[in-house]
Amino acid sequence: MRLLRPITEDEMVAVFLRGEYASERWREGLHGLLARHGCAEDVLRRPNAADPEQNALRSRILEDHRAWERRDGLFGGFPHDVEWFRAELEPHEVLEILFIHWDWWLRVSGGTRRPLVTARRIRGGEVAGVTAPEHEPLAGALSATPPPAELIAVTTPAHAPLVLLEGHFRLTAYALFPEHLPPKLEILLGVSEEMPRWCMFQVD
Repeated sequence: MRLLRPITEDEMVAVFLRGEYASERWREGLHGLLARHGCAEDVLRRPNAADPEQNALRSRILEDHRAWERRDGLFGGFPHDVEWFRAELEPHEVLEILFIHWDWWLRVSGGTRRPLVTARRIRGGEVAGVTAPEHEPLAGALSATPPPAELIAVTTPAHAPLVLLEGHFRLTAYALFPEHLPPKLEILLGVSEEMPRWCMFQVD
């Protein structure tokens, strides 16, 4: 893994919401929040992290969507002192990122939170209602223009382990179809000594 450059928290929020807006699971709810805040979808689909007004709006949307500012739900216990970077990972490093400590991801990964174990279980028919082919378009989109939103992971200053914050279905697709991964994949990485306090980190 190689850190490329520091980024702002605003850029992370923009990428987080772009990734969630692209997901069928979250799009409808976010579309409703866009309407409530009176803004066009480009605020999420084509974010400008250099625009202070857009950044403030996205923070409010993420608060409504995921209790970001209250540090509740997904963000329960998430530290405030995170340093954010763009980082470059090799394929094997990407596939070593752990899923969050959440019921669904524990179940599909057989308790391991590991993408490759999850991929093996899906291909083996061990995850009811989930198939490999449905994930291939997500993996193939890595070569599209524009590519999908970057994965967002977090860690401690030791840089191990890396735990995924956003992009679980995309990471699952990459594990199922690793041939689509480029030699280097750029992700967003948050680093904090306090990261183990995040409720979804929980590493044994």
